[in-house]
Amino acid sequence: MIMRALPSRRREELEAKLTSLDAELEHWKKVTEAENGGLRRHHSQIRRLAATLDGLLESVCTAVGALPAGSSAIFDQLVSWENEILAAHSIWEIFRSKLVLREDLHFRDRLAACDDLAWECYQPAMAAFAPDAKSPPLVYLTSTWSPFARSRDANFQNEVRATSGTSGALTGEAFQDVLRRLPIPLVGLPWYQAFYVPGALLIAHEVGHVVEWDFDLSTDITTALTAAKLQYSNIWSGWASEVFANLYGCLTMGPAFVGALIDFLSTSKEFIVTEEKRSGKYPTRALRVELALRALIHTKHAAAAQRLRTSWESVYGPMAMLTEFLEDADKVVPALCEGPYRGRALTSVVTFTHADSTIETVADLAAGNYSAELKAYPDPRLLFAAVQWLHEHQNAAQPAAAYALLVGQIVQKGANQFRFRGIPVDQKEDFEDELEKQEGRDRAGGRELRKILLT
Repeated sequence: MIMRALPSRRREELEAKLTSLDAELEHWKKVTEAENGGLRRHHSQIRRLAATLDGLLESVCTAVGALPAGSSAIFDQLVSWENEILAAHSIWEIFRSKLVLREDLHFRDRLAACDDLAWECYQPAMAAFAPDAKSPPLVYLTSTWSPFARSRDANFQNEVRATSGTSGALTGEAFQDVLRRLPIPLVGLPWYQAFYVPGALLIAHEVGHVVEWDFDLSTDITTALTAAKLQYSNIWSGWASEVFANLYGCLTMGPAFVGALIDFLSTSKEFIVTEEKRSGKYPTRALRVELALRALIHTKHAAAAQRLRTSWESVYGPMAMLTEFLEDADKVVPALCEGPYRGRALTSVVTFTHADSTIETVADLAAGNYSAELKAYPDPRLLFAAVQWLHEHQNAAQPAAAYALLVGQIVQKGANQFRFRGIPVDQKEDFEDELEKQEGRDRAGGRELRKILLT
């Protein structure tokens, strides 16, 4: 048997590395296209991500294909090409692990429900500001303490096992920039919240962060706060992103979000009543609750605001520290709720309109196991609000069966539907032309990513 030349062997190896990624992405396209597989809601996300990675590796594929057979010129660019391929695989690995978990029946419904909540919160802003920019977020499970959006998390790079050749491209702020440019935002949810559903409502806060980044609203936020003529404008400027995200959660999920936020922020009484800080990214916990309650009043949920205030103040009393910020708070809430953002009030983009009476009705149906009657209420935001209502009002043991019924109802709405731009679509053919156009834009985006990585 004749020994093959080294250039030929290395070229075959390089081509295998290139085609392996294509093969895996094609597999996921088929998995998310299959009827009754439960993953159709992710089909357009996979397609868009695949197109981006295709654009990222387009130059490498062209260059390798142009080499004469057996040419030793392959060694001139071999290391550089392999690093580019590794970069693409590393980006894909971030999403692969999240998608694989959705094939596990133990997690599928919970993650699907969380995806639908994130999508319902994100889609109105996407439709208003940039329908073609991104797909709705993908929720995944993490070991962190609270939900967070990966676009802003400095530890995201730890999920990528970069070699010395790719570490410059896949770590630090440069890689964070790459991740922000990908067509699918990511929102992390603590593992234990996959099993205790009420905590998932904090996803609405993280979607607020994603909305700010994806649609470049930071300048509008700054402009709105400046126009409000705040006494402590410099401090509010540092808090702006977190305050915006909380108010976005209030707009998307109403009192249910504020109730979940109160649960999340509660800690020792001594800490709450003595916390005092005038810098950093976050207001004090008491001030965050105060802002959220005032946002409920601003959005016509005054009765719910009073109910939740009573719950909070029964433990901590009225806000004791930083009371001088309350006058500013009266201006901050309407300023950030109304904007304008590209000429539009945020309250005209998204708001929570369900009354407490409706939420209580849905919660009672779930608690009584009235699954047939529950089908009359398909809105995922309403169903998640009912989850929080049960959490706040159920006197018996934790209503796990009711939570499961509500999760099942949320998932059932899109169980076998494709999604395009976050909206359910019955037939793939109904959005294929538009998706193909979007894939072309994503390939161009992948070419731009390559320039960033090379830089």
